[in-house]
Amino acid sequence: MNLRITTAWATTALVVALGTPMLATGDSTPLIKTQLEDVEGMEVNIVNFEVGPDWATVRHIHPGHLFVYVTEGRLEVTVEGEAPQTVSAGEVFHEAPNRPMVGRTLSAEGAKFTVFQIGPAGEPLMISRPE
Repeated sequence: MNLRITTAWATTALVVALGTPMLATGDSTPLIKTQLEDVEGMEVNIVNFEVGPDWATVRHIHPGHLFVYVTEGRLEVTVEGEAPQTVSAGEVFHEAPNRPMVGRTLSAEGAKFTVFQIGPAGEPLMISRPE
């Protein structure tokens, strides 16, 4: 079987197993995922993302409080029931748990950002919620 096809299927299976929405293009680097001492059942998950200019998420939720620090480029974040928000390099935004949202790149060069999630232990970073 072609290595490219095998890799694509393996990546798709991993994304589905983790509950992470497919992204148009991009790389992620997990930095740490650890349970919090003295806060039973809660963990911190921190991941770096580097995405291209055509990057977009599917409609999804985050099971924990999410904080995103943009280090390069610009993102648009649309949380259901709120006006779209533009977040540029050097800025941070917060999303409350379980709020359907969509994110996408606004900058032609793509974007880099770090996601910090504090939420229930064992939950994925993102969970797809199609309309």
